[in-house]
Amino acid sequence: MYKVIIVEDEMLVRIGMKSSVDWSKFGMEVAADLPDGQAAWDYCLNEGYPDLIITDIRMPRMDGMKLISNVREHNKTIRIVVLSCLEEFQLVRQAMTNGVSNYILKLTMTEEEIEGVLEGVRKELDEQGASAYRQDRDQLIPVNMELIKEKYLKDFLFYGIYSAEELEQFVLHNRLRLSPARMVVCSMEVDSYFELKDKFQDEHGHLIKMTLLNILYEITTSYKRGEAIFVDETHYLLLLSFDDLLSEQKILQETHTILNTIQEVIHTYFNGSVSFGISGIQSGYSSLRRLYSESGRALARKFTRGPGQKHTMVDSADLSEIHAHIEKIRKYSPLRSILSPMKQQEYDEYLDLFSDSLSEDKKSIRIILYQFIQWISTNLYDDSQNEKTLLFSRTELLDKCDTLPEMLGQVSEYLYTVVEQSRTYLHMSSEISKALQYIKQNYDQNISLQQVADHVSLSFGYLSNLFKKELQITFIEYLNLYRIERAKELLTRTHLKSYDIAVKVGFSPEYTYFSKVFKKVTGLNPNEYRRQRLTGARGAE
Repeated sequence: MYKVIIVEDEMLVRIGMKSSVDWSKFGMEVAADLPDGQAAWDYCLNEGYPDLIITDIRMPRMDGMKLISNVREHNKTIRIVVLSCLEEFQLVRQAMTNGVSNYILKLTMTEEEIEGVLEGVRKELDEQGASAYRQDRDQLIPVNMELIKEKYLKDFLFYGIYSAEELEQFVLHNRLRLSPARMVVCSMEVDSYFELKDKFQDEHGHLIKMTLLNILYEITTSYKRGEAIFVDETHYLLLLSFDDLLSEQKILQETHTILNTIQEVIHTYFNGSVSFGISGIQSGYSSLRRLYSESGRALARKFTRGPGQKHTMVDSADLSEIHAHIEKIRKYSPLRSILSPMKQQEYDEYLDLFSDSLSEDKKSIRIILYQFIQWISTNLYDDSQNEKTLLFSRTELLDKCDTLPEMLGQVSEYLYTVVEQSRTYLHMSSEISKALQYIKQNYDQNISLQQVADHVSLSFGYLSNLFKKELQITFIEYLNLYRIERAKELLTRTHLKSYDIAVKVGFSPEYTYFSKVFKKVTGLNPNEYRRQRLTGARGAE
């Protein structure tokens, strides 16, 4: 693999280029990304020359022109690509006379343009056989060092495989920025992660992961302290140490400064947010597991307080906004007006139960809220019209909520929607009511629109139009929605295999179609839905 270093003082440009390009496609890998020419020159002297340098021109300490000049005095084979702005074009021309392969305009660069330049450089490297002449390739840090670090720290923190003494040797041998003096552990959670994946069309989350790791690396490096590791798709860990600070107040200030910087960069880059749980301060590697556990408990407070905040165990719990939102739901008069007095009493009892549950764990709170939504779905109308509320189900949206304020917001929207829809669909034709009753009784069979039409004594075409007119969806869409609701119940209340559930709710034995429809309705495949509903959000315990 050809080694690449990126030299650019704008961190977002540097991280964006490193994260957005599939370097392996060109037989390349980014060995380092550096903030100025001096850092790049020091890297070349200490770690060895790369095969390709991608450098900005105007930078502090040492600019790109000086870096190119230094490199060319000692090495004629390295390929160089210049990043520039339009006003620097005269400098670009000058750089081209010093053996620069190509240039990219930062303000207009596209992924296709970058890939075109890299493909040209790869051909040049292949032709000159640069890798065969380099004597110092072995001096470069192994690319998989980050993976080794991640696995070792996880094995120590989560599984207790290594002792504190072994961790100390690993830290010293690999020169990690993690002294045992006055350590703080910060658990980071990506807020609204699934929305972020959809926004960036990052189906597997690889781009988000690599970009976040690059951001964390850049920031911990700039502050010259700490290590960051990936835990799972929504969680990362920051291990910080402060051997140079004795004051607890200064340590906390520095910690918050680092975390504020991370939040600002992530907001700028993703237009998103992250939440942190911050541990106390302890010394000695043996204390890291306790600190990690404490940071996780602190982060769990995000559920009731909302996203984008920093949480500690010493913060007092303020649930006043949550209780105010519950009371707003309780007093929602348009809904109460269509509930009978007895159902109003049950409605209040559910909200009382929910209020009392706020001191419980996240999983228990979620379950009670789901039960409340189910109660609304089954009690808003008379039994003959229960099926209509199926159309307005919000359970899949609740599943994607990170915090209780977000969930209560979804509940409020749900109540508004069902009230509005009840006004529209309060009087359903007897033919549609009869058709829905037939579906309810026979959804587990291979029923067709023609069978239902025969049952209600209407023509195929007339019933099809009636579905669209009164329910705004087609017969097959309604049937699939109803079957998926029944499948969701079986997934959470039984131990049946998902392919058995598919048959049990009326889908053909071809499991693929069931899974496709299920994901279209809920955003998850059946097994993912079962895991999420049964275990709650990760880290809830």
